[in-house]
Amino acid sequence: MIDDLKRMVIFAHVVEAGSFSGAARRLGIAKSAVSKHVSLLEQNIGVRLLNRTTRSLSLTDVGETYYQNCARLLEAAEDAKQCTSALQDVPRGTLKISCPASFGIEHIAPLLNSFLQEYPELKAELLLDDSVVDMTEAGIDVAIRVGWLPDSSLRARKLKDSPRLLCASPSYIERMGLPETPEDLAQHEWIIFTLLPTPHHYTFTRNKKSKEVQVKGRIRINNGNAVRTLLLEGAGISALSDFLVAKDLKKGRLIRLLPDYHIADAGIYAVHQSQHLQQAKVRKFIDYLAEKL
Repeated sequence: MIDDLKRMVIFAHVVEAGSFSGAARRLGIAKSAVSKHVSLLEQNIGVRLLNRTTRSLSLTDVGETYYQNCARLLEAAEDAKQCTSALQDVPRGTLKISCPASFGIEHIAPLLNSFLQEYPELKAELLLDDSVVDMTEAGIDVAIRVGWLPDSSLRARKLKDSPRLLCASPSYIERMGLPETPEDLAQHEWIIFTLLPTPHHYTFTRNKKSKEVQVKGRIRINNGNAVRTLLLEGAGISALSDFLVAKDLKKGRLIRLLPDYHIADAGIYAVHQSQHLQQAKVRKFIDYLAEKL
């Protein structure tokens, strides 16, 4: 059985190379050995597979069908080899990561050193940018995205939920009053976070009942950390992911508003191009983030 498989592989190489000598060069064995294996294969199955002349080789009708099966066998063996190689591969080269600035500074940057210590052949480049970067054009291996993912040809793994919390500073509440219902929010000054899918529209849910609110504000910002700064300054109300405001809420610098109501959670995702997941550096980094976050 093993000899038959070996001869089938040699036969497929002969067909693809177009000659015994070409197959011999591919396989690194003598031309006479290639010819002998093909002859033994024909003897074993009892049919002629190749028409031989002094100048050329051609497949017989039976040989054509037989070759298709041999080619599939060769392809399957190569796929298995590549799969095993990918699983065993050591991360190396440069891992290029894109991430929103605030989340990257607070959560991704602190993890890079310990990750790289595990893989001394690997380097990392972290690009902090709140805009959605074209991964192909920028050569990004992994993009960390916070929010809601549009449909695309990219693949993503959800790392964790990111609850959004409605906040204002004590100075703002003292000046403008404490909103007690979602309807009250329409009368307040908002800091508009333009990266949200609907920055002027919020839905609040309690006891499975939802209320929709249109909000307004004179300041529009496309950076979560800048929104947080203005919240602390008492400039208005906004809803930010918990990782941005948790410390401020704990220390009383911000106050959570309408805590009985829920705003749709965002998600934190590791986005990659599908073929990149076969690279050990991408696969292991995403696994590492999922564990640590």
